[in-house]
Order: sequence, then C-alpha cells, then structure tokens
Amino acid sequence: MVRKITIILLLLTSSWGLSLYAQDIHFSLFNLNPLTLNPANTGMMDGDWRLANSYRTQWRAIGDPLNTFGASYDQQLYALPYNLSAGVVFTSDKSGGIELTENRILLSAGIKRYFGKHILSGGLQVGLGSKELNISGITFPEQYSREIGKFNALLPNGETNLQWNKIYPDVNIGGLFKYSFSRGSWTTGASVFHVNAPDDSFYGLGDRLMPRLVWHGETDYAFNERFFIRPSFVWMTLSKAQSLVVNATGGIQVKDNPLNIERFWTGVGVRTGVNRNGDAFIPFAGLDFKQLRIGVAYDINFSGLVQATNRRGALEINLMYIAPSTMINKVTIPCERF
Repeated sequence: MVRKITIILLLLTSSWGLSLYAQDIHFSLFNLNPLTLNPANTGMMDGDWRLANSYRTQWRAIGDPLNTFGASYDQQLYALPYNLSAGVVFTSDKSGGIELTENRILLSAGIKRYFGKHILSGGLQVGLGSKELNISGITFPEQYSREIGKFNALLPNGETNLQWNKIYPDVNIGGLFKYSFSRGSWTTGASVFHVNAPDDSFYGLGDRLMPRLVWHGETDYAFNERFFIRPSFVWMTLSKAQSLVVNATGGIQVKDNPLNIERFWTGVGVRTGVNRNGDAFIPFAGLDFKQLRIGVAYDINFSGLVQATNRRGALEINLMYIAPSTMINKVTIPCERF
C-alpha cells in the first residue's frame, strides 16, 4: 500500500511538476470540452445550445486509476442584448489509492462582439470548489505499532490540524478571438483559472491554489471539399510548472453515407513539460455528425515513469452535441412589382 501511494504521488507531481494540492485537470482533446479550456468559449458555437462531456482514466497499470470527468452546458441568450450567453461547468478529479477527490461547479457567462465574420469574446466563471480526502485506507507514522510489528489503522494518526473536507470559492476569466476566412478559421485565446488564488489547503494555513495561465489556439483549414487539417495547441503554466500539448489533426469530408457522418478525423499529439522531459504521445481519432462530435484519445507514456506505467498512460473519451441554431440571420420580405 505504501509503495502504491508513493508511485501515485510521484505520478501526480511529475505529470505537472506540481505538489499534490496544486493538481489541476487537463484533457488531451482539450477543444472538445471548451468551457474547461476558456470561459470565453461560452456561447462560441453555431447553435442554440451545447452539451460537452469528457471522461479520462489514467495510470490503470499501477492499480487504482486516476479518473477525471468534465461536463458543461452553455446556451445563447437571444432575448438579451450584447450577444450574451450563459452556462454551467462541472469537473471532478479522483485520485486512486489515496482517495483524493476534487470537484468544482461554476456558472459561466460570455459576451461576444462581431467584426464582420470575426468574433471577439470574453468570459467569466464563478463557483465553488471542494476537496475531500478519504483516509480510511491510509496509515500514518504515528500508527506504527511495535507490539505487532506493523501499522494499526485503529491507533490515533496524530494529525490534529488536518481538515479532511475543504470548500472554497473559485473564479476564472478569459478572452478569445476567432478569425474566419474563405477556407476556414483560426482561433486563439487566453484564460486565467483560480484568479482569486483560493485557500484549498487541508491544513488551513493559507497555502493557496495559485492562478493557472492558459494560452491556446486552433486552425481549421480546408484544402478542398474533401480534405482538411486542424492543428491545435494549449500551453499552461502554474507557479513554476509548465505543460504544452500540440495536436496535429487531419481528416476528410464524408458524403452520402447511411450513418450521416460528415467528417472523419485522426491525428497524433504530444504532451511535454517545455522546460523538462516530455510526457506522452497522444494518438486520437473522431467523427463529426451533423450536431454530434465524438473523439477518443490514448496517452502513450514515454517519460521516466515508463517502468511503473508500462507506457500505458490515459484513455480519454469525449462527446459534444450542438443543437441547431434557430436564429434567423437574414429576413427577405417579398413585395409586389410595379
């Protein structure tokens, strides 16, 4: 048990270079859960409303996996001025072995400004985060019994200052710009998570969750009516730790098929620490239907922890549905000719 917990702690800290209390969620196919990437993505879709779900399980090779879930809903507010939109986002991160669970639920708001075909967007998220540590399967040094020669979970653990549950306010902000052209579009944005630097420490000593800075971009380019590419990246930094994911995507337009598939896409990505050794290769593939997008990715670990993971990193499944837009873009009023 001690060995398993040690390996999990090493994996948590090495994948981000962060201490345990600063661990934050991340997805390989980050653009398929847009509200967890940037609050300014609220309402940034060609449709009335959007539902996104992402599930990620990793490091199953060492025993109990680490599971991450993210879900979001956002919609246009046509009845209000200034192109406003609103939504909600929920994330849950559960670490195996040590039973550390982090949940966040936030309300999300977005505002858009149009410049012809181009869009400038801003977003704000406000909500609550919670952390809970289940110590039922953990023993502490003070619980070692010399009488029986092993740890006894029934003995006092000596940790009188710990709070096993923690609730704190959380605030995220972001901005985004989308430029459209004849063959596609490119998008770039930046966001700051945990702007208020909340105190999420179990000890209650003022140790704060520092702001996480995010810069991301994507280009969707069609060579012709058949083939397209969609390269993307996300760079994140928290305190002195950095993470960069670059995805190279290519695909084809699919026509006249019984499943109503519009596009098939596949590619490979890489996750690296920028100023440290790399982490994983990420092969992925997906299908775009008229309103539904499905994406699956798998992280193949190549860092120094391959002996523990046997190169088996993470499986990720993403679903995103966008309801058709009911907004009338152009109104033609017939009139009599004289």
